[in-house]
Amino acid sequence: MRWIFYILIFLVLLLLAGYLFPREVMLDRSIYIDKPPQAVFPFVNNFRKFNNWSPWRHVDPSVQYQYSGPEQGIGAEMRWHGEASKAGSGTQTITVSDPDSLVRTRLNFGDGSQAMAEFQLQPQNGGTQVTWRFRSDTGGGPSERWMGLVVKKMVGQSYEEGLAKLKALLETTSSEPGAASDTSDSVSDIPSDVDDAMGAGPQAVPSTIQNQQQEEAGETPENE
Repeated sequence: MRWIFYILIFLVLLLLAGYLFPREVMLDRSIYIDKPPQAVFPFVNNFRKFNNWSPWRHVDPSVQYQYSGPEQGIGAEMRWHGEASKAGSGTQTITVSDPDSLVRTRLNFGDGSQAMAEFQLQPQNGGTQVTWRFRSDTGGGPSERWMGLVVKKMVGQSYEEGLAKLKALLETTSSEPGAASDTSDSVSDIPSDVDDAMGAGPQAVPSTIQNQQQEEAGETPENE
């Protein structure tokens, strides 16, 4: 029976070690795009155009999306919802929009957690250095801080994939006048209020945290 005691001590110490990690998840991913900021900005300032390069577009085709507010800029909002889906549900709203330089969004997930995402565009050598940021407070508990490590890895990988797609999309677009806008307008066939194929954000992350919290409370996760 002594080995059981040792295992319990190890698990307790492992849990308490979570306090050594920060409660806030912070990450930045950057990429250089050989296009000026004015060509990049429309793709980060409009949720409908986000579909052209979203890293989450094919995660779950059954997820439904709705749009409200202005089509672009401050106040533009997108909601996503999936029944029994890893994507969960939530909203993303543009809170700051500085032309050709900065877009900041607020993410509210179905489990009550929140996050902030930001795109910063900096002119560089005729092109644009694009930085995609993510900030989220996971909570003060040790288990939440452990989960923050998972969140950071998942979101970081998705951001890298998304930025690579954005770069490929823009740099393969013809440099002729109006070409970039023609490409971005390719989403005009998507209904203005509902889209079942567009990616919104780190959607699977809050679902993972919510399931863990339900299991700790002795409940059955909704997605199971």
